[in-house]
Amino acid sequence: MTPQQANSDERDNQRVFRWGIGAALIIFLLALAYNFLIQTREEGPVKPSTPTQSAPLVAPSGTAPQSAPSSTAPQTVPSTTAPQTPPAPANTQGK
Repeated sequence: MTPQQANSDERDNQRVFRWGIGAALIIFLLALAYNFLIQTREEGPVKPSTPTQSAPLVAPSGTAPQSAPSSTAPQTVPSTTAPQTPPAPANTQGK
């Protein structure tokens, strides 16, 4: 191999090495940015996948429906959850 060819090969190797280091740094920075964006997106408030709809106000049976609320107090919607039952009493007989 001639000295001129050796110099050319050495320069080519250095050039390829520099491009490889540059490409690795760019990929690393893109991976960091991607991880940062994914992490901040997951920390936001959780939004339901389906829209929620509030229950309609229903007047108790036996009363006439009102055309407009007469008081300024807010109306409450009846709860749809079952009432909490107290735990069963423990057996306290001394047998």
